[in-house]
Amino acid sequence: MKDDLHLHLDGEMPIDRLEEDSREEAEAWERLLGSFRAEMPPHPPLPWLETRVMAEIEALPDPGLVRRLGRWLTNPREVSVSPLLVGITTAAVATFLLIGKQAPPESVQGEDVVVYVQFALDAPGAASVAVAGDFDGWTGSHTLDDLDGDGIWTARVPIRPGVHAYMFLVDESTWMTDPRAQRYAEDGFGNRNAILAVAAPST
Repeated sequence: MKDDLHLHLDGEMPIDRLEEDSREEAEAWERLLGSFRAEMPPHPPLPWLETRVMAEIEALPDPGLVRRLGRWLTNPREVSVSPLLVGITTAAVATFLLIGKQAPPESVQGEDVVVYVQFALDAPGAASVAVAGDFDGWTGSHTLDDLDGDGIWTARVPIRPGVHAYMFLVDESTWMTDPRAQRYAEDGFGNRNAILAVAAPST
């Protein structure tokens, strides 16, 4: 028998201060005792009465684990939390969310990915040919070669995937649009830039 129920039956604790399961047992006690009082003559209880009552109480159904767990979860309890622990937990969650959402921009993700593009220009009599575009800051740092002297200058140039504008620089002074380009765009200075679309390599 639970301590609080025992105190109640001894008259030391009112029924409204009992836990719910103890209160149900106390009410069962009261009903059982009431039935005995109705049946008994007005004289002191017989010696076997307590044994019978105890047997009846022990036979009452157990509240069950699920029911006890539900009471434990729903009954209000006072909990103390350290402010330092709350601060550390909040900072950790915020850091995790920020790191998870911050993906590097495409230019950084693909800065090491290049595609070698073959450039060619028919420029017989030229002393030098270079290709310049937004992929090298229009510096003309990629020079073309005419190894067999047939006037066709060629070079394979590493370019990052994307859409690029370019022109040929002949003899370090003359800008020439690639006549074999598939697309063109005005450069704002009266010339046309050739447009090159470089696809990313398949993985």
